[in-house]
Amino acid sequence: MKKIQFRGITIVLLVFLSAPIAVVNLYSEGLTAKEVMEMVDNRDDGETAISETTMVLIDKGGNQRIRKLKGYRKDYGQDKKNIRFFLSPADVRNVAFLAYDWNSEDKEDDNWLYLPAIGKPKRISSSNEKDSFMGSDFSYADMNGLELTDWDYRFLKDSQPVDGFDCWVIESLPKASKKRKVIDETGYLKIISWIRKDNYIRVQAKMYVEEGRKIKYFSASDIVKIQNIWSVKKLTMKTTSKNHLEHTTVLLFDDILYNKAMDENMFTTQRMQRGL
Repeated sequence: MKKIQFRGITIVLLVFLSAPIAVVNLYSEGLTAKEVMEMVDNRDDGETAISETTMVLIDKGGNQRIRKLKGYRKDYGQDKKNIRFFLSPADVRNVAFLAYDWNSEDKEDDNWLYLPAIGKPKRISSSNEKDSFMGSDFSYADMNGLELTDWDYRFLKDSQPVDGFDCWVIESLPKASKKRKVIDETGYLKIISWIRKDNYIRVQAKMYVEEGRKIKYFSASDIVKIQNIWSVKKLTMKTTSKNHLEHTTVLLFDDILYNKAMDENMFTTQRMQRGL
């Protein structure tokens, strides 16, 4: 399925806006808002990717829990397969998550979670994709990316700087014909994204959550070129309720390697159970 990815597992530390954003011309520098989001989806991220991830879970009191993961991705034309293994601490070691992202709109993506205590991979249904991924502020939907064709897009601002880089500000709303399905699967009523114009990376986002009327804030930072591919080395997601911080997740990516040959057997439920 065609996705708007939160690249890297890849949305938003934002300054709260005190006034509404004015709607501008539907065209910006010759592109429509949908075309910009297609550029986000289509930007080069290598045919394969390997990375080591540190996941930092921070509660509202500032207490931290740290987890280590290793992830692998491989493209199959327009389809993608991802697998992530938890390495530490001991209570999550050997947990694995496997995702098949199919490009066809007529084919549902496939997702499995392997918990050693259960002893076999558990399939994750589309109705569960809005749930938290392993206690983090990222949902399974965030991890897999959002379906590009399920949303309508419009520019809210033609130009706004983020960390010194010019960005488009784009609002995404579920299509009327798919609204209930999209909200049930993603949990999101609306998303506002800040897209860097120089590299089409989503550097900020504000996501309105239906359940609990919460707002999630995403940011992508420490953005560098690795093997000539724009790469995000830090992602932050914050969950708030009534303007009060509830929880934060930080993802730090290291040892990123692109375009390394990868065995097809890496992306199987059997490999989930074997681990690394």
